[in-house]
Amino acid sequence: MNFQTDFLNLPFSLTFSGEALADFLFFIVAGLTAVFSLILFFHWRKYGLGSAVLAITELVYLVGAAVLLFIAFLSLN
Repeated sequence: MNFQTDFLNLPFSLTFSGEALADFLFFIVAGLTAVFSLILFFHWRKYGLGSAVLAITELVYLVGAAVLLFIAFLSLN
């Protein structure tokens, strides 16, 4: 499936495939996940949890996020 920008009346033709769009969106989501993860880790360490609870929380979060991103990546290919 190809998407074109004819409806935007641009002076150039911009064509990209559905796969390219899906890959682009995946990398955007992966990047946002990385940014939000850094923010969460900062707040967890600065404002709160004890060391044992923090380690378990970070481990569960990282494993869960990695599994979800891996499943998303596999579903694209």
